[in-house]
Amino acid sequence: MRALTMAIAMAVVLTGCGGGREELAAKACESEVRNKLAGRTFELDLADLAAKAKPEQADVLYLSSQIVFDKGLTSEYRQTVECKVRLDPGKEPSVIFLQFNWSMDEIKKN
Repeated sequence: MRALTMAIAMAVVLTGCGGGREELAAKACESEVRNKLAGRTFELDLADLAAKAKPEQADVLYLSSQIVFDKGLTSEYRQTVECKVRLDPGKEPSVIFLQFNWSMDEIKKN
C-alpha cells in the first residue's frame, strides 16, 4: 500500500512539472517550426498548441494552433500551423508532419 501511495504521489509531481505528452509534442512542433523558419520572427503559443493536442493514433498526437508572423509590425499576418508528433517510449518526440495553412482573410486585407 505504501509503495502504491508513493507511486501515485510521484505521478502527481511529474504531471505538475509539465512533462505530459501534449507539452512534449508542442515543444517538438515548436522546435521544428523554428528550424523551418530560421531568421523569421514569429510567435507560437505553446500552451494553446498543447491544449489543442488530439490523439490520432496510440503513439501520434495531432496539434494545431495559430502562428503570428512579424507581430506588432505593419506586415503582421497569421496562419494556422498543423503538426503531428510520434511519441515512442524511451525516444525523443519526432515530428512526422508539419504544415502552414494560409488564411485568405489576411491576403484580402492587404
